[in-house]
Amino acid sequence: MSDPISMFRNACELAIKGNELRKKHFSSSIEKELLQAAAQSGEFNVIILNELIYPIIRAGGTNMGDENDPASLAKYNDAFRSLCSNGYIEYADGCLFRLTAGGFEKARKLT
Repeated sequence: MSDPISMFRNACELAIKGNELRKKHFSSSIEKELLQAAAQSGEFNVIILNELIYPIIRAGGTNMGDENDPASLAKYNDAFRSLCSNGYIEYADGCLFRLTAGGFEKARKLT
């Protein structure tokens, strides 16, 4: 794992490069739903179950999507990945992810 300074430097460089894209990006309804669900706690968990083809995204303590519908889970996974790539969610530890400051700002504007 990189040292903290390198990690933050890389994150800053990526954020600068993606800043214009992020300004233009309009969240999908599923992205908005994920942000709204996590607006208070800021927490996400990615739950991997062997019997499911896609992980379950838990936002603010609520499992998102329909466990019986792989297409539903795929949509939530795609939305979660998009929020990560746009700088709204960061990895914390294990299966825990959390909103960034920008993520909280965007989430709270939606609630």
